[in-house]
Amino acid sequence: MKKNNNKGFTFIELVLYIGILSVFMVAVTSLVGTVVSSNRKMTNRKKIQNEAGETYDTISDMIMGATDVKILGSAYVATTSAGVTSYSPVSGVFIVPDDTDTKGSGGELMSAGGIGRRTVYIEKAGGAGLTPKGPCYDIADMKSFGDVTSPSTDDTTYIIPDDSGKLYLKVDYASALQSNGDSVITTCTITYDKTEKKLYVFKTPQSDRITDASEADGTVLCKDVKDFKLQINPDEDSIAITLELEDSTTAASYKINGVVGIRNSYVLKKHTWD
Repeated sequence: MKKNNNKGFTFIELVLYIGILSVFMVAVTSLVGTVVSSNRKMTNRKKIQNEAGETYDTISDMIMGATDVKILGSAYVATTSAGVTSYSPVSGVFIVPDDTDTKGSGGELMSAGGIGRRTVYIEKAGGAGLTPKGPCYDIADMKSFGDVTSPSTDDTTYIIPDDSGKLYLKVDYASALQSNGDSVITTCTITYDKTEKKLYVFKTPQSDRITDASEADGTVLCKDVKDFKLQINPDEDSIAITLELEDSTTAASYKINGVVGIRNSYVLKKHTWD
């Protein structure tokens, strides 16, 4: 009878095989983890890309139909001294002046007769906490980004949140037509809260007031907002928007910017008659 000589694995061989298998398993696990993480990041990036695009479209649609624009934040405005124009950073409300408004020494708008500074009221959503905000500046005095087709990278053309950490964009726009052909004007305030990293939206019938909806339920337009800023070109009646989102979990980010032309004339500057 033939004897089968099968000794099996020695202890050293077994240890070597286990070591090789462990290295292989670690490599596979690492590869799978990398693929899963990459797929999750790509999915989140696609999600925030879609969200950024939808948010940008929502804001740009309102701007295109704008009949009036007010901005509360910080920007550079022009002042002229001895025939020399320079730009300085200020915080306030940027508006199109009334025909009776005059300018103070610092460029701020004064009410008719120069008896006091122009102000714009801001209120909490729901009509509570009405507060006057100022000073007001001529929106056409803000430093223009100058281009017709693309935003500028010049920091001094950006309109950013003020010391409160908020930036408000108030737009009156034509939202519908009445039976007689007249436009229905809706007022919408976009609030950017830099601390909370959120954009809020609040709509009302036409109003002169800016509405802060950052504490109201159901008003969040977009979350994970890393940056939101504006630029204007009064001569071309256009506003540039820069919006950047960043996922708080995966750090996936997406930035979108562009120039929105306003259909109506003289929305960002007073009409001067020839």
